[in-house]
Amino acid sequence: MAFELKSLSTAQMLAQRVMPRLNGELIKDKECMKGVQALVDAGVGGFILFGGDFWEVREGLAKLQSKAKIPLMIGSDMERGAGQQLKGATVFPCQMAVAASVDLGSGDGLGILSDMLEGVAEEARAAGVHVVFSPVLDVNSNPANPIICTRAFSDEPHAVSGLGERYVAGLQGGHLPVMACIKHFPGHGDAQIDSHTHLPTIDKDRESLEEEDIYPFRRGIMAGAEAVMTAHLKVPALDPAGFPASLSYKITHGWLRNRSNFEGLVFTDALDMGALKGHYPPPEAAKLAVKAEADILLHPADPAGYVKMLEEIAKKRELTKDEIFAAAGRITRAKLKYCQSSKLSDKQVVPLLRKNQDIADAVAQRALTLVKAAGAFPSLKELPGKVAHFVLEDDGDKRAGMTLRTTLARKHKNVENMFITRTDAAKLKAKAMASAKDAAVVIVSVFSKVSAGKGHSGISEDLAELGRQLIARNRRSVAVSFGSPYILKNFMDAQYVVAAYDPGEAMQNAACRAFAGEIFFMGELPVRLG
Repeated sequence: MAFELKSLSTAQMLAQRVMPRLNGELIKDKECMKGVQALVDAGVGGFILFGGDFWEVREGLAKLQSKAKIPLMIGSDMERGAGQQLKGATVFPCQMAVAASVDLGSGDGLGILSDMLEGVAEEARAAGVHVVFSPVLDVNSNPANPIICTRAFSDEPHAVSGLGERYVAGLQGGHLPVMACIKHFPGHGDAQIDSHTHLPTIDKDRESLEEEDIYPFRRGIMAGAEAVMTAHLKVPALDPAGFPASLSYKITHGWLRNRSNFEGLVFTDALDMGALKGHYPPPEAAKLAVKAEADILLHPADPAGYVKMLEEIAKKRELTKDEIFAAAGRITRAKLKYCQSSKLSDKQVVPLLRKNQDIADAVAQRALTLVKAAGAFPSLKELPGKVAHFVLEDDGDKRAGMTLRTTLARKHKNVENMFITRTDAAKLKAKAMASAKDAAVVIVSVFSKVSAGKGHSGISEDLAELGRQLIARNRRSVAVSFGSPYILKNFMDAQYVVAAYDPGEAMQNAACRAFAGEIFFMGELPVRLG
């Protein structure tokens, strides 16, 4: 690496703390990249990457790095692998599905989990990403949590901790390591609202917070996690003044740095989120974050403005030299360790992608969970008569369940697929009920994403009611959730109830194979539905 801490000016040290958004979809757009290059020239420390094509991003990031005087740190939300952001890369099952696939007590499934994490790190590094904002160590103690849900491992702190430790070791300890960033400290799992839109408050006492929410983070830190992301959450028991954790000295310095003995990089959650808007203007947010001892100011709406704001804060001597040098030292150490080229050729990357898709499929097959069974599960290959398959889609995604629909049609000669959204549930009800009545089996597949700004992780009542009526219409019925398992509470009258956890193709293919009798259900539900 071609730089040393002592060679940086104070202004350069401060600029390194700003990490703006980089839109991978526009990485070949010359005008867009002029703006990106201007930020690099202004000295920002790196970028948080969203979207794009794997191969285009791989090439574009390499070019961007070649023009940077100080190596750039590239981070990305890759909780489900590089394919979560980049087309052509592997999408692995969500964390709750992974938890369903592993038995921590016996160790069953840990081998394939290790292979998966190696694959996540390989593809991230091959794309040019050094920091994976994963794992989520929030304990999903609130079933109505609108934004964590299946992104969490479990509602049980020890299960979250055990799997979190393995994620940290797997991501940071492979032959192509990435920095693991555990999130969202001190714990977002009990929130009632989404911090992408509003500022949640966690009303729990200190003892409960330490035993339930903070515990997995302490375990993750002890396991060697080198980065932590702080949450936009008000936690009065930890900071009575009401500052969100991301801007709170008492929480970031007091509870994370001191009480949890964390010496690595602290990232704020994205500073353009709705939780801070209307509460903390950018100059105040910048000042509070750095005074709280956050190292990286993530995803500000005006990154160039943040660079200037930090310079002004330093000029006014609101930051001491020790504070400036401490953060710069942590960033420099992280870059020296992680911000190196993977040196993988295109020919080496291609077989990695094939291998990792096989691993994703294997994890999905292990995760698929039979929550309720009234007798042996019916194999579609041996089932005469019509299969009435209803995809209930809650998010306006017309391609939801496409793999499931087409594959089921290949596996059974008489499948009648119906795609129903919350907007056309009433219009299609009569046709759906008629199809369900004369079918040999009814399958109700629910697709509902956990996504920023949606406001809930469940299913709209119109769709839930239609699903219940379809199940009641036929004595042989299957209900499947390709999303939150809590949705299944609506459909427990079905003869068979299945948790598939996320809408990815790996989970859809696994469900098709299980319905056809080609594989057994192996998963264990990681949360309580009652």
